[in-house]
Amino acid sequence: MKRDIVFSLVLHALIICATLWTVPIKWRKEVTYDDIISVQLTAPSEILPTEPVLLESVEIPEPIAEEPPEIPITSPTTLEETTVTEKPKPKPKPKPKKPEQRKKKTTSEPKSSGTSQVENKEIETPGGSGSPFAGATVDNASFNYPYWFTQTFNKIATNWKNPVVYDGTIVCTIYFQVIRSGRIIEMRIEKTSGISEFDESCMRAVSGAAPFPPLPSQFRDEIIGLTLPFKHSPR
Repeated sequence: MKRDIVFSLVLHALIICATLWTVPIKWRKEVTYDDIISVQLTAPSEILPTEPVLLESVEIPEPIAEEPPEIPITSPTTLEETTVTEKPKPKPKPKPKKPEQRKKKTTSEPKSSGTSQVENKEIETPGGSGSPFAGATVDNASFNYPYWFTQTFNKIATNWKNPVVYDGTIVCTIYFQVIRSGRIIEMRIEKTSGISEFDESCMRAVSGAAPFPPLPSQFRDEIIGLTLPFKHSPR
């Protein structure tokens, strides 16, 4: 065992020696400085200022202004006049005619849906000639229902309060229209009494008593007009 170790050490030593023997050894070469440059340093304050060198003045030539070339101006040429033909204008469309408004019917022409007479018919009022509504008329002769007049006049008489005290007889005539439901659609003073307080009391009596009983179902027309006089006589 020891012999093997010694043998390997010897073998390695021989290999190292052979390697060193074959590779040449390069020794460091000394450098010689043949050219030596000497430099002398001086302080900035020791440097003498040099005089400035004057440069010769050079004349700058003035620029030559070249005149622009003249451009020939020619007179404008006029175009030949051309005749323009106007297109015919379209004819305006005729405006549609507005429907003519229906004129309100007067007492002589009441609104109705069926055929009926238009003459005013005097109404038999409760109390006869002594009634304040004596001489009342209806503009539809086919309306012959006394019970309806009795109920209507009783409502108006209950609602009427005369504020005027007068020695003579005064009369104010009111015209009003009643539709099928019993509602008033038009009312006006047909003939004034000449006393505004009396006229206003008559108007309030009619408007305050509405609506009246509906028109009878047997009646074919939709509206009737009543002319009702309010008469005041001293007792």
